[in-house]
Amino acid sequence: MKTELKFDEVKEEKVRLLEKNEYAVLATSLNNRVTARTVTYVSEGLTIIFYTLTSLKKFAQIEANSKVALCLDNASIEGIAEILGSPHKEENKRLLEIFKKKFGEDWFDWFDSNYPELSVFVKVTPTLIESYIQKDNTHAPHALEYLDLQNKRAYITTEWEKES
Repeated sequence: MKTELKFDEVKEEKVRLLEKNEYAVLATSLNNRVTARTVTYVSEGLTIIFYTLTSLKKFAQIEANSKVALCLDNASIEGIAEILGSPHKEENKRLLEIFKKKFGEDWFDWFDSNYPELSVFVKVTPTLIESYIQKDNTHAPHALEYLDLQNKRAYITTEWEKES
């Protein structure tokens, strides 16, 4: 059984979740091979931005297949990745400042000074966020909460059925 929730309230809860974290596990795939790795990210609303190098496997996978998933805390985030290009492009300078503010000048400058021609930002626009919800401070999950961004819908279910 699904119980509808207030979309805007659940959305704001997920924005706070993204803001308080620095790392997520990013899963990408290509030719029936799925790989996952930790990425450092910043967020604006529900949009997630991370930094990578064009020489890495995740870049090639995203170029070929923009569907990605991220996991942090108890949330699984499905989304569409878009390569934004160099952090030094005029349209990315604002993101560069957000990154430097969150992680410090030194963190970013080390990568950028060693690999300037390979540096890119990637943006992930979430389409679905699924979270395990616990009740009564127990350790067992009691429900699944969904934020369906494509259909602007939020709901919770206690039925452990297959979702399409």
